Amino acid sequence: MISKFLLILVIMTVFDGHLAQAHPVAYADSNSIMTWNSKEMSDWMYTHTFTPYYSLSARTTRILTSEGERRFYIPHFNFLAKRWNELDSQANIYLSFGHGGEEVSHSLKDVSLLAVETDWESRKYYVSFRQEALLVYKKRGSNLYMTKLRAGFAPYLAQFNELNSWFILEAEKTNKGIESYTLTPYVRLFYRNVLTEIGVSQNGDAHFNFMIHF
Repeated sequence: MISKFLLILVIMTVFDGHLAQAHPVAYADSNSIMTWNSKEMSDWMYTHTFTPYYSLSARTTRILTSEGERRFYIPHFNFLAKRWNELDSQANIYLSFGHGGEEVSHSLKDVSLLAVETDWESRKYYVSFRQEALLVYKKRGSNLYMTKLRAGFAPYLAQFNELNSWFILEAEKTNKGIESYTLTPYVRLFYRNVLTEIGVSQNGDAHFNFMIHF
């Protein structure tokens, strides 16, 4: 649980020059640790990138739903499906899939993860979209679907070795959440290989995200 004064997810992680977005595939032989935290969710993920085109993640997730708390343990592969490089911007499409378990009555029940993520970013602006599904075998009514849309801008331009700041607005929808729709403004602070986000949703819940790449 996060205290209210802390005021918060990308993948998935790359800190690429001046670009301040977190991606599920970074550069070859790199590692990242990410965590997303709020009243309704705690998500931890370790990712190793093998090549600039694919990575492997180990992930543990706690989600508070309208049916109670649910916990998932899912390894998954991430692929860079397409990238567009322009002089001052970049766009990407990533695909993720994996198979793991949901903790039910002290045992693990089969669950699969499918996700697609796309983004466009420059030094000044960025937008991203992610659609994720957690598919529970033999219990279709328990499937979780999460949609996340983000848009942000940098109030000033900074170099990679300087502190970068961003203002971000995130809209999230889930089919099983206590709140079906969540709107959260964030402040993002990005310095070298560390990214931190702090936000408060429309219902007053604190969110905190942290990502480090090495």
